[in-house]
Amino acid sequence: MSTEVTKIEEFLPLYDEVAKCGKCGFCQPTCPVYRATGKESYVARGKNALFRNLIEGETVMEADLKEAFENCLLCRACTANCFPAVKTDQLVVAFRESYAQRFGRSTIQRWIFRNFLPYPDRMARVIGLAWLSKRMGMADLAKKMGIVGMINPKLETAMELRDEVPASFLRDRTKNTDLTAKGESKYKVGYWVSCGYNYMLPEVGEATINVLRHNGADVEVLGNNCCGLPVYGYGDVEGARNLAKKNIDVLGDLDQYDYIVSECGSCSGHLKEYAELLAADPEYSVRAERLLSKVRSFSELLVEIDAEKPQGEIQASVTYHDPCHMTTRYQGVVTQPRELIKNVPGVEFREMTESDWCCGAAGSYNIMHNDVSMKVLERKMGNVAKTEAEIVVTECPSCIMQLSLGAKRQGMENTKVMNVSQLLDESYRQADN
Repeated sequence: MSTEVTKIEEFLPLYDEVAKCGKCGFCQPTCPVYRATGKESYVARGKNALFRNLIEGETVMEADLKEAFENCLLCRACTANCFPAVKTDQLVVAFRESYAQRFGRSTIQRWIFRNFLPYPDRMARVIGLAWLSKRMGMADLAKKMGIVGMINPKLETAMELRDEVPASFLRDRTKNTDLTAKGESKYKVGYWVSCGYNYMLPEVGEATINVLRHNGADVEVLGNNCCGLPVYGYGDVEGARNLAKKNIDVLGDLDQYDYIVSECGSCSGHLKEYAELLAADPEYSVRAERLLSKVRSFSELLVEIDAEKPQGEIQASVTYHDPCHMTTRYQGVVTQPRELIKNVPGVEFREMTESDWCCGAAGSYNIMHNDVSMKVLERKMGNVAKTEAEIVVTECPSCIMQLSLGAKRQGMENTKVMNVSQLLDESYRQADN
């Protein structure tokens, strides 16, 4: 590798952004990775200094820098605690993209991003084989395959957590099923299927659909692909744009839906950012703006339509973990899930300290940087334990699996982790019985 120091020309448009960093260090207290490691290069201030040096030709792009920019959860906690609000997450993605363009991506990563994520049927076949291997007692072999972890790293965590293999994927469970409103039809909802719920936690998707139908929604399960957030997070911005365009094409005429809904905070959050991602495309930017007006997170929609308050009693203490993409740093859907939880009869809600801190899942971060991820998770589980809550509710499949893993490893076997939709569905069902 050449050690010649040259300016990174593609970073120049971001110079004004990185130059806003005053090196004050206010990003340190709220960065989960920094709090777990104490490494200056892992916090926003350190990354901003490195990025600026690259622009000014003071340093060279090399492996040490890659490590610094890989160690980021993209949770935006630094930006929220930064007076000039430096968008460090955008700088991180820009670095990852540039590094891959210079030094290449692994063959398997490039192949998966281009030939698997855009094709759900192909993904279903491979992930189905992985679950089959567990069913046949070959889970260790499945993990060693590697390809499964790259397609969806959470599958490996799911295989560790689940004693019983899902009998079928969510899409298969909803085929040839009546998904019209249970009473009066009030809304037409396009249900966005997240990879996590489809392949790993299909029971969550079923609960979501039940609650939507209970509240007057005629539900259509969309034929969407992966939203593209994992691809974007790896710095494959072109691949993320291609997935966004393909999804917009798949959705077709958006006027047929009142809402596009997902109970995956990552999916709903990324869909809302399609307009920014496709801003340079004259055709798709307009369509992405139209999509933005339709997209809602699950909790956001239920509060907006004034959903029926559940009547079934659930005697339990409950706390809530904010997925990063639901916080004020992304969608700003914060009060809504708490309101829904508190409306369930019998529930005693207990607010968690640092409820909006990342749990350490962050896409594939808990696979690629497991040691740091587990330290971040340990802090989160410590805060869960302080609430003494029997149930932890969230709105993200990655968070559900990460928190479930934390509960298992911390000996908190009696602590149940579920989605908001599952809590509501249980209450509705009790009242119906």
